[in-house]
Amino acid sequence: MNRQRMVELLQGLVRIDSVNPPGNELEVAQYICEFASTHGLECDIHTLDEKRANVTVKLRGRDSTLSKVYFNGHLDTVPVGEVAWTTEPFGAEIENGRIYGRGTTDMKGGIAALLESMVAIKESGYELNQDLIFLGTVGEEVDCAGAVAAVESGLLENPGTMIIAEPSALNVYVAHKGALWVEISTYGKTAHGSMPYEGINAVDSMVYLINRLKQLNKEEEHPVLGKMSYSLNTVSGGVATNVVPDLCKTQLDFRTITASQNKSICTEIGLILKELTNTIPNFKAEYSIIHNLEPLSNENDSDFIRRLHLLNGVQTEEGRYLGANYYTDGSVFRKHMNVPIILYGPGDPELAHQPDESISIANMEKSVAFYMEAIRVYQESARTAAI
Repeated sequence: MNRQRMVELLQGLVRIDSVNPPGNELEVAQYICEFASTHGLECDIHTLDEKRANVTVKLRGRDSTLSKVYFNGHLDTVPVGEVAWTTEPFGAEIENGRIYGRGTTDMKGGIAALLESMVAIKESGYELNQDLIFLGTVGEEVDCAGAVAAVESGLLENPGTMIIAEPSALNVYVAHKGALWVEISTYGKTAHGSMPYEGINAVDSMVYLINRLKQLNKEEEHPVLGKMSYSLNTVSGGVATNVVPDLCKTQLDFRTITASQNKSICTEIGLILKELTNTIPNFKAEYSIIHNLEPLSNENDSDFIRRLHLLNGVQTEEGRYLGANYYTDGSVFRKHMNVPIILYGPGDPELAHQPDESISIANMEKSVAFYMEAIRVYQESARTAAI
């Protein structure tokens, strides 16, 4: 591998603002294609609209009919945020062996490591049996639009496995939680603030609802992912201090551990709204689903996954498998491929979405070595399975 080449690639990626919304990932896709073409890899841009595009980079193997290995990373980032940074968010400055900037850890650093591993494999002369394809997707931070488009357009052709370079602190993650984002609105009637009895206070209704939602069943436990989490993250209501509010909205973030839990939470919210409507005078509310992604898991313990853990220095006895609290495009891909999907990336999950986000260059180097070895391990596992 070439450390300087990888560092310069990441710096170039970070200096492109692909904050989502709006995304503007086309420029990132073009930059990746320029890098890939310069180093002898095939590249195609798959446009979603004027400023948004997925990208594929291919290193061909000997037999294109064999199941393919897919690398994946998303091209967008979250906003910089309101808290001041001590470094330039899009400067990609290097200090004490770390590169700083929005998206370094989540997950342009992982993308740079994946692409560097592909170039390094090509330069090494190591001959692949099957095609190795990097799929860069738009929109993961908001709605996974790129993953959905990739599936619908047939970009995921004959997959054998997928490695997603989300930040995992160099751990192999075999699962991640799902995401159910729900918006609930409560309704009332406006009145003068000095005569609240003439109105119906929508904020009061929301308080009843929030307290009731705290009683949702969260005791179910997954052997890798643990328990579901629930966070009430936005509340808005009212137009002025002296006006009784007639509308209040809240958005809730449920991180689920089973596919059935996504459905059961929606059912339970519906029952709670019905219960409050029947027991609280003038209570009126409705809910809608903003985002609904099922958890990712690998239920069938494969030889490939076991070997990856050994490659990473971890024995796979009970209790050693790890999972992520966040979601990825893997939730979308899982519905369309029953093959191992694992997460492994150089970034630190605790630095994702934070001010002064950064990534260790040394960890990027380690991840490149892991990705290259993972390809060898996959080929060995595929040969063993074919015997």
